[in-house]
Amino acid sequence: MKERLIFHVDVNSAYLSWEAVHQLKNGASTDIRTIPSIIGGDTSLRKGVVLAKSLPAKRFRIHTGEPVTDALTKCPTLQSFQPNFPLYHKYSKAFITILKKYAPVVEQVSIDEAYLDMSGLHYFYSTPLEAAEKIQTDIRETLDFTVNIGISSNKLLAKMASDFEKPDKIHTLFPSEIEKKCGIFLFALSFLPEELPHKS
Repeated sequence: MKERLIFHVDVNSAYLSWEAVHQLKNGASTDIRTIPSIIGGDTSLRKGVVLAKSLPAKRFRIHTGEPVTDALTKCPTLQSFQPNFPLYHKYSKAFITILKKYAPVVEQVSIDEAYLDMSGLHYFYSTPLEAAEKIQTDIRETLDFTVNIGISSNKLLAKMASDFEKPDKIHTLFPSEIEKKCGIFLFALSFLPEELPHKS
C-alpha cells in the first residue's frame, strides 16, 4: 500500500498579509508587511489584543495575543490596523479555491489553513516538493500573499513541518526524518492515527 501524502498549507500572518494586499491594491505606497505593524484594537482607545504581526514587529518581541498597549510600549512607532473580517473571508475563500485545483480532498481547518490529501497524485508531479512549489507559486502570483507548506504522511507531522522556519517556506517531516529534525522523543507521534474526510 502506497504511503499517504498530506500537505498542511498555512497563510503567513494571514490577517496582516490580507490587509497589506488590500492596501496595496488600493494605492498604498508602503507594504505593511515590511514595517513594524499589527492587526489589533483601536490604538486611539489603547485597547484590544494583537491578532497578527509583521516580521519587523516580531523583532520587537511583540507576540500574538498580547495587549496592544504592551506592543506599543515595545515599539512606539508600531502601526496598528483594526480587523476587517469580511476582507479576511474574501481572501480565505480565494485561498481555498486555489487549493482545490491541486487536490481532490481539501480540509479547511481555520480561516487561514488547510490540509490537502495528495496521496496518489504522484503521476502529476515528479516529487512532493514540485507539487508544493506549484501551489505556493500559484497563491503568491494570483493572490499576492505567501504560505508555508508542510509535507508528511499524516496531518500531525505535516502541521509540525509547516511551523518550521517562516515565511514562504516548504518543509518535509516524514517519520524517517523525525529524529534528525525534531528529536527521537517525537518518534512515537508519527504513529498517531490521522484521517481526512473522504471525497463525497
